[in-house]
Amino acid sequence: MRTLSRVLRVSATALMLVPLIASSQEHLSEGWAEVKQEMIKLGMRYDSAWELYQAFETEAEGKTLEPNDLPDWSGLWTRDGGPSKFDNDRVGTASTASLKGEYLQMMQQQIDEAAQGRVWDPHSGCGQARGYPGMLKNGRPHEFAVTPHQTWHLGQARNEVRRIYTDGRGHVPEDWAYDTEHGDTIGFWDGDRLVTHTMNTNGGWIGRLQPYFSNQLQGTEVWQKVDETTIQADVWIYDPEALEEPWYTRQVYTRMHEEPGQPLRLEYWWNCHSPNNIVVPTEDGGTTFLDLDFTDMDDAPAKENTQ
Repeated sequence: MRTLSRVLRVSATALMLVPLIASSQEHLSEGWAEVKQEMIKLGMRYDSAWELYQAFETEAEGKTLEPNDLPDWSGLWTRDGGPSKFDNDRVGTASTASLKGEYLQMMQQQIDEAAQGRVWDPHSGCGQARGYPGMLKNGRPHEFAVTPHQTWHLGQARNEVRRIYTDGRGHVPEDWAYDTEHGDTIGFWDGDRLVTHTMNTNGGWIGRLQPYFSNQLQGTEVWQKVDETTIQADVWIYDPEALEEPWYTRQVYTRMHEEPGQPLRLEYWWNCHSPNNIVVPTEDGGTTFLDLDFTDMDDAPAKENTQ
């Protein structure tokens, strides 16, 4: 079991010692390929996200934190890579997930339509929430509120809120549980690492040029602030209906710069009546926002276009 901690320590060290390559290069730094393969192998040792989570839990020395021990994850954070990629190692339009059956067919249909210039994404504006795990790749700012008993992951886009319970509770009992966009997430602290398990999602589509999943999806994550400007999450997604094997990715978040005395805030409310957030289809089958401005006079034509 100690190999679990060793792999994660090696992974974190590799990220801290070698800076991330610019996101336009679509992959992480030298040495990342080897680290990623170890993480993939780690996920494949277990038949489910729950088994992987329990393995991490067995190793953890402490599972809760006192208020004075809480890590400082304050500030606003942007996810590295564009929102159309869940795995930043992806090349072209193909997902790195090992999809199967109808889920592979749905992915291929998106790729075929994108090749013809048709990429529709209702999540971008005031459509449905991305949910889990799509929320992890949101391009708009993220915020984390860490407390002894819960950690809240807040996304500006679509006002998404994900609660991670770290007070020792289990998942919602089966006879009470029902599927939701973000599912039910529990976790524990292993030092300064937050380990989570998510289940009871309603599956579905996680975003443009991304896979669809079933409601059998589960995920295990290991979150850690690796330096003052970087939070990373190692994520393993399991779905026996949609995936041939677990899908491992690393999500990296960089702290946004703040001027002295001018702390940043999330947008107060993702207002679906604002033309800032309205997405409409284009004639060629793509997606675009209405014209953006901040004056009532310039907003008026945009409102007419929404009728």
